Amino acid sequence: MQTFDATVASLLLLIVAANAFQTKITQSTSQRNSLQLIQRPPIHSITDEDTNYFDDDDLAEGEEFFVSQEQIMFLRKEAAKRESNRKIPKFVLSSEESTEISQETMDKIIKLFDASEIIEVRGISRDVKKNVYDTANSLAVLLEEEMGRPVVIVIIKGFAAKLYCPWDDDRNNKIQLRTSYKPNQWSKKPKPLRDNRGQIIKGEDGKSIKVIPE
Repeated sequence: MQTFDATVASLLLLIVAANAFQTKITQSTSQRNSLQLIQRPPIHSITDEDTNYFDDDDLAEGEEFFVSQEQIMFLRKEAAKRESNRKIPKFVLSSEESTEISQETMDKIIKLFDASEIIEVRGISRDVKKNVYDTANSLAVLLEEEMGRPVVIVIIKGFAAKLYCPWDDDRNNKIQLRTSYKPNQWSKKPKPLRDNRGQIIKGEDGKSIKVIPE
């Protein structure tokens, strides 16, 4: 009788342990299935007045620029020279549009690129400074989609970002950069896929999974 009771007790313990293990697996699977994959640039905190985002390894993997770091430095010098001569067109976002802009505002910013390849947009994410880079990068992506030309963040200071977009035609004051960009032949580059925490999704080979943004 005692042997039978011990056997029953052992079976009950095995059943309880199996149920607990199954519950854990189900919860883990549920969490993975609910994970939403989104495409967006990494979020970085802006703590300095002048942030060199090329020093960030994660950003270097997450973002593909059609110009090199040396060319960015050249553009920064060009921007500083034009700033001193007051030749950089500027647009100030209203407090209502510091994180989400209207089509009318977008058209006004695009028009500034007709006068200069380097422009400045102020009032970006003025309420949350740590989101300035993320918001500025999103603005650059939107401008690229609207114009069909690449847009690069030259420098970010405070709540302002200087942006560069090459002209398609040859003008006397066109900035001379040796790049792979050709008018009417530029296309969006593949971007790493990211989860809802901004982490890069990697495949079985350990490399990031890239897709071309729509």
